[in-house]
Amino acid sequence: MVNIYSLWMNGLYIHVPFCAKICGYCDFATVASSARLFREYVDLLLREAAIRLDENANFAKEISTVYLGGGTPSALPVEELSRLVQGLENLGIHLKEMREVDIECNPESSSDAFLEEAYRIGVTRFSLGIQTFDDALLQAIGRKGSAAESRDALSRILRFTQKNGLHATADLMFWLPGQTLERFEKDVTELAESGIGHVSFYGLTLNSHTVLGRRFEKGEIALDEDLYPAMYQSGVNILKEHGIERYEVSNFARKGEESLHNRNYWLRGEYLGLGPGAHGFIGDKRMATPGRYLAWKRWVEAGCPEAQMEVDLLGKKERVDEKIWLSLRTREGLDLQSLEREELTKIPDEKIQRFVDQGYLKKSGSRVFLVGDGWLLMDSIVENLLPE
Repeated sequence: MVNIYSLWMNGLYIHVPFCAKICGYCDFATVASSARLFREYVDLLLREAAIRLDENANFAKEISTVYLGGGTPSALPVEELSRLVQGLENLGIHLKEMREVDIECNPESSSDAFLEEAYRIGVTRFSLGIQTFDDALLQAIGRKGSAAESRDALSRILRFTQKNGLHATADLMFWLPGQTLERFEKDVTELAESGIGHVSFYGLTLNSHTVLGRRFEKGEIALDEDLYPAMYQSGVNILKEHGIERYEVSNFARKGEESLHNRNYWLRGEYLGLGPGAHGFIGDKRMATPGRYLAWKRWVEAGCPEAQMEVDLLGKKERVDEKIWLSLRTREGLDLQSLEREELTKIPDEKIQRFVDQGYLKKSGSRVFLVGDGWLLMDSIVENLLPE
């Protein structure tokens, strides 16, 4: 059995920016699907991969998880997906040798042909973006497709993964305009009862440069702040009743179904990001490629100079802050002894005890982790625990 807690993993993230429709809440690096860009994108991605894998040769030898995200990777024609993977193989990245290969897909593009090709090239885990099974809500957030398509895609993926010994996960959203607590509970229950092994759900985030964010600022839509915690906690409880346990603030799994690639992020494992707007973390650097497609294209054509990337050099303060924040996102929590040993940093006992007394943190041995409403207050708790 794979040890999901192993720290010795390097990850590769590949950003596929294409979407059939840009959703009203989306602030990722995306571009409307265009047949004329598919081949160009794969050519550019492989050029970037050749340059950056060569620059990070020792890192590349230890890559053990690959995640194709977006955007919508399933929007890429299967022949281009195959060409992309073959190009990576030529560069020494063999998907069939990886511990996990994950690909995101949307209902409208999760065809049998896509599933078969993804399996052939080495995909082991399919991540389906559902968001909600309510047609009115899908329309309200500018989401393409219908609830019926989502149900069909979910059934197709579950049959396929069970037949071939693969894994599946699906995403839901809550705190959507017009969404009731009962409607969200119905979504979570339906997904949990499908037999899926992993679920992620996220509260709507409003950014001023998205369609929904601008509508909220204009007062065209309203959101009830009291619904947010009620929806989150109810979703957690429903999944737990179905044997799907929280292992990270927004991620839930049956035993053995946790995401290896994503756990590597929370454990501060290293990963390389390829494609427009892709983020990476190697050594003491967090970096991001140019986010807009045309800017990314020009950057690749210029040889992927680091000077044109967003680069953050992490010192001790940044490392400590990340260790506290990322650790407390997970059910294992923060190892206080490790923090003190590795960073010579001790969080005052009285700071921790304050949240223990309030029922937001629990301490067990050298570890401290979130409990109860502490999960909802995570940002505030972390801020209070960070060294001054």
